[in-house]
Amino acid sequence: MVDRESGTYRPRRAFVEPDVAPDPPERPIKPAWNRTGNPNGNSTSDGNGNSNGNGLGPVRPLTDQDQPKPLYRDDARPSSSSRPISRAAGVPADPPTAETLMTPATLAPRRPPIIDDETTTILPRSRPTKHRTQALDAIDDFDDDERRPLGRRTKLTLLIGAVAVVVVIGLLIGYAVRSATNQSQSQSSLEPSAGGASNGETQAPGQSGTALLSDASMLSPTQAKAIDGDQNWKVTTTQPGATENGPIAACFGGEPLQGQPTPQQELVRVLKGNGKNPPLALHAATAYNSPDEASAAYAIASKTLGGCAVAGFWIKSGYLVSGIGNHALGVVVMEKVGGKNWRAHSVVLNRSGRVVNVVDAVQPTTAIAMASVAKALGQVNKVLCTAAGGECGDQPKVTVGPPPMGGDQPGFLAHGDLPPAGPKVYPWVATEVVPPEKEFKGSGCESVNWTTEEAKSRSWRAYLIQESGKNFFGLDEIVLTTKNAKAANKLVDKIKANLSRCKRVQLTADITRSEDVKSIGAQKAKISGWTASVTQKSTQGTAKYRVGVVAAGPKVIYTFLNPRGGYDFTNSQWDTVAVRGAERATQVS
Repeated sequence: MVDRESGTYRPRRAFVEPDVAPDPPERPIKPAWNRTGNPNGNSTSDGNGNSNGNGLGPVRPLTDQDQPKPLYRDDARPSSSSRPISRAAGVPADPPTAETLMTPATLAPRRPPIIDDETTTILPRSRPTKHRTQALDAIDDFDDDERRPLGRRTKLTLLIGAVAVVVVIGLLIGYAVRSATNQSQSQSSLEPSAGGASNGETQAPGQSGTALLSDASMLSPTQAKAIDGDQNWKVTTTQPGATENGPIAACFGGEPLQGQPTPQQELVRVLKGNGKNPPLALHAATAYNSPDEASAAYAIASKTLGGCAVAGFWIKSGYLVSGIGNHALGVVVMEKVGGKNWRAHSVVLNRSGRVVNVVDAVQPTTAIAMASVAKALGQVNKVLCTAAGGECGDQPKVTVGPPPMGGDQPGFLAHGDLPPAGPKVYPWVATEVVPPEKEFKGSGCESVNWTTEEAKSRSWRAYLIQESGKNFFGLDEIVLTTKNAKAANKLVDKIKANLSRCKRVQLTADITRSEDVKSIGAQKAKISGWTASVTQKSTQGTAKYRVGVVAAGPKVIYTFLNPRGGYDFTNSQWDTVAVRGAERATQVS
């Protein structure tokens, strides 16, 4: 019996995203089960793990276009790319370029001179009359008597009045400045502090609005004790916004996610424990202009985390999280480091009002308990929730569940559902979803024709690692929707029985391992089934196959893998992939 309640976690390597996208296939790629192109379509192996069937057209990279970049960029990443790839052409989508328009300042127009009509009007020439001459003489006499220079006393009075006006105006300006300063100092305690960022800033260029996030709103060493109380946590960096080479949570890319609203403010902090291989904790907090924008950003981040379309990362388990803000979820992501080593990331995502938080706790090999990471985020949420306008729960509840919906084909395996395989880290690519072909025989022991089994719908898809070369390593997934859960379980039992007695029917076949598996899907759907390892002997050698058949409600999910040339999954990984296919199937109707 396989226990799906895994608690593994790993450090920040998920934080480095490859920079080069894989080249598109140079030739048509055959289905995962068709390794030789045998025109007879039978199940006889060639000794190298080849199966029969016809080839399909070129495959396209399996990717989630709403993806974000991996976490701590202190390690070199493989050259394979995890950028979003165009479905149509298989070409990496160029990130949007940001343009800054600078408009020269417009000078104010010069004020026109004042025009006095009386001073510019030319009067008609006329001869002065006797009465006019007398009037002019009277005016001349008046000017002589009244137009005299101002006295000293009068000048002093006018000067004192002018000085008084200037003093009054100065006092008014000083009062206004002092009032504005007092008002600024009385704002919320969540205003950014001068030391909140490593470069003295708390708001990155391009971010807008009143600052909500500060040092007080970020994961502190005291709060990180909830992650691991034996560690002496210290803050290593705090910076405004994501940078090209800065730290980022597992499964997220460095470029803005497609469709993500423009953040008002963003802060990223990394903390480090003590010891030889200390754990790391990353907290990314992003504030938006409204709860609606934050809700949209949370949905995009959830899909990105659920797809995890970054080469070298594998979603080992999912968790349902409640009691932290308005929404929350968790996943354990394994990151392959080098040829054999792994890091475990325990990632919790939540939204509280208009703020979205991600906490990624990382350590080698084994994941930190999801409940511990959720508790640390709960303490952060308690500090920030009121100012963010969100729910202030800080007592999280964590249960095992499927990862958040992700991938380019809902209902089928996502990129992050498949572990990295082979001597190096290579990206997975996938074919389009099509009906299964009658030539598909699997391991040769299933004894089922997927094109004629009674079902309401039937679909097939292949996943391949192109760099496996002549090995053509890949996986097949077939999903059948039967009339009800009873019919689905009946078909699973039929295939299981055929596999169990295959050795007696085919002398060349052998069942080397079998295991019952179970899990919980979306809407608490029960998932149960069976996995097996099959070998087929021939004059050319022995071929190995992995088979999984699982029922989830009315759906039957069949997975098939042909290990070859050093490309394979472990038994535990294969059991997880088999039930993951069923978990994905329960996420769509």
